[in-house]
Amino acid sequence: MTVISNIDILAIGAHPDDVEVGAGGLMAKFHKLGLKTAIIDLSAGELATNGTPEIREQEALQAAQVLRLSWRKCLNLPDRGLKTSRFNIDKLVRIIRESRPRLMLSPYWEDRHPDHVQAAQLVEEAWFDAGLTKIQTQSKPYRPLQLWHYFLSRAGEPKFIVDVSDDYALKREAILAHLSQFGKQANSQETFLNCGPGSMLAVVESRDRFFGSSIGCTYGEGFTTRTPLAIDNPLGLMGVPR
Repeated sequence: MTVISNIDILAIGAHPDDVEVGAGGLMAKFHKLGLKTAIIDLSAGELATNGTPEIREQEALQAAQVLRLSWRKCLNLPDRGLKTSRFNIDKLVRIIRESRPRLMLSPYWEDRHPDHVQAAQLVEEAWFDAGLTKIQTQSKPYRPLQLWHYFLSRAGEPKFIVDVSDDYALKREAILAHLSQFGKQANSQETFLNCGPGSMLAVVESRDRFFGSSIGCTYGEGFTTRTPLAIDNPLGLMGVPR
């Protein structure tokens, strides 16, 4: 049984490999910086062409070890059924209030996969409602200060890019822990995730190299927000390359 403890970073994905693909480097970097990190998988990814929920659960736990997560939890919402219902929002609200992260990560709100779009909406609804006093749970109301969105199949214009060059080997290892999705096994079918030069892994690496080149490094992960980030100390930006 997953023990929900207080953390610094809570990353949420629609499926068990989403966070690794979009923000695996950042999660590894945060751990190196001494922050406590965790992942919520909204679904078990049971409708994926390859793999079973049981296999995918084991892969997710292996990836969690690679990224040194404090904990990882699957909400077992239906794959292709991530509706923004009161029930689903409240499940997420309870975890946000119990774990009290400083920062939440969510999929970008535009994507080819409808579940990623729905996940972004569900996370935003829960993030907002977690701070409302009249929505009652066992834990007190709490809303993290920051909600950042990471990119999956479709990349928008990032508001900022994080250098994850030193952490990219861990990101790749965490993605490849999901062998049923990104690997080729004797009984697996070819999908856009595991096949050809346009496979998802190749697309992700190309994107991260492009983002990295935009800020003068090897690999970068791009993020965006609905609202501008407030900079309290502008001197902190003086060392950022233009």
